[in-house]
Amino acid sequence: MTKRIMSDRRSKSNKKFMLLSAIGIFMVVDSHTFTALDMFGDYIPYNSFFMPMFVFISGYFNKVDPSTKLLPYIGKKIRTLLVPYAGISVIVYVIQQLMALFKGGERMPLSGWYLMYVLDRVVTVGSPYAIAEPMWFVITLFSLLLIYAIFKKLLGKIWNSYVMLVIFCALNLFTVHLVHTAETDSLYYLLLPLKVLFFLPFLELGMIYRDHLEKKHDAMSGGAKVALMALMLVINAVRTLYLPVPYDLACDRLNELAGFTSPYILTPIVSALVGITFWLTLAGLLEGKLGESRFINYMSCNTFWIMGLHIVFFNVLNCILMAINEYVAVLPYFDTEYFSGSEWYYWEYSPDFKIVYVLIGVLGPLSLKWIFDAVCGAVGKVLVKKTA
Repeated sequence: MTKRIMSDRRSKSNKKFMLLSAIGIFMVVDSHTFTALDMFGDYIPYNSFFMPMFVFISGYFNKVDPSTKLLPYIGKKIRTLLVPYAGISVIVYVIQQLMALFKGGERMPLSGWYLMYVLDRVVTVGSPYAIAEPMWFVITLFSLLLIYAIFKKLLGKIWNSYVMLVIFCALNLFTVHLVHTAETDSLYYLLLPLKVLFFLPFLELGMIYRDHLEKKHDAMSGGAKVALMALMLVINAVRTLYLPVPYDLACDRLNELAGFTSPYILTPIVSALVGITFWLTLAGLLEGKLGESRFINYMSCNTFWIMGLHIVFFNVLNCILMAINEYVAVLPYFDTEYFSGSEWYYWEYSPDFKIVYVLIGVLGPLSLKWIFDAVCGAVGKVLVKKTA
C-alpha cells in the first residue's frame, strides 16, 4: 500500500510530456468554464485537439509489441484505468447525493433501473453520470488500447507503423463521414467502437513520434521551434477562411461523436495535428523552465482525478454560493432554480469569476487526492507495524 501511494507522488522524468499532460488537463477544466483563460483558444480551439492529444500521449507511453502478453497487459490496464474509474465513480455518486440533499433536488437511489441506466451510459457515451461527463475518455481509452494491442498481436509480423497510420486515418475519416451522414440515434450503441476508430491514428502517432520523430524535434533550435509554432497558427488562420464559421475547427462533444460542424471530413484530424504540434513544441521549449515544478508534476500525475472531479468541485463551489445567497447575503444574478436543476450552472456575476471555477476545478481534486494519499499512507504504516 505505501509503495503504491508513493508512486502517486513520483517525479516524472519526461518533463516535456509531464508539461504536455498538465497543459491538457488544465485546458479540459478551462473549457468547461467556457474558457476563463482561453490559452491561444482563439487560434487553436481547445476542442479541436486536446482529447486526441491525450491519446497521443498515451500512445507515446504505450509499450506494446507482438511479444506483449495480452492477459497481463489487459490486467494492467484494468488496474490503472477501470479500477480508478470505478473508484472515482463511487466518490462522485456519494458527493452527488449529498449535493442533491442540500439543494432539495431528486436523489437517485441505487435501484436496478438506475444501475442499468448507468451501465448504458458507460458503454455508450462513456461516463456514469452527467456530473462526471469527462470520464467518458477513460472507457474510450481502455477500449482503444485493448483493440490496438490485439491488432498488433495478430499483425505483428507484418506491422508497419506508417502503413497502419494511413489505414487508421482512413478509419478516422470514415467515422467522421458516418457521423455527418447517419441519423444520430442510429449510432447510439455504436458510439464506443466508432470512438475507437476515430482515435486510432493519434495512438499510432504517439508511438511514431517516440520511435522516429522525437530526436529530430528535440534537436530543432529554439528559433525553429518558434517558427514551427507560428506555422501552426498560420495554418489555422488560413483554414478558417474556408470554413463557414471559424469555430468549425473544433468539435464540442466527442463523447457523443457530435459537434462536427465543419463540412469537411478532414477537419478533425488536421485540427488535432495542428494543436498537438503547437503545444508539444511549446512544452519542449518550456521544460527547462517549468520541468522541476512540483505542482505541475503533481498535477500531471493526477490528471485522472482532475478529469473525473472538476465538475463536481464546480458544484461544490455553487453549493457554497447558494448557502451564502440564502443565509448570509443575496448574491447578484445567482440563479438558485437553475443551479438546482443543472450540474453545469456557473454564477455569471462577472466574467472574471470564471477563474475561481478554474482554480477550484484544479485545486479541489488535487487536494482531495492529497488527503486520500495521506490517509492511505497512514493506514499503510499502521498495517506494516501490525504485521512486523
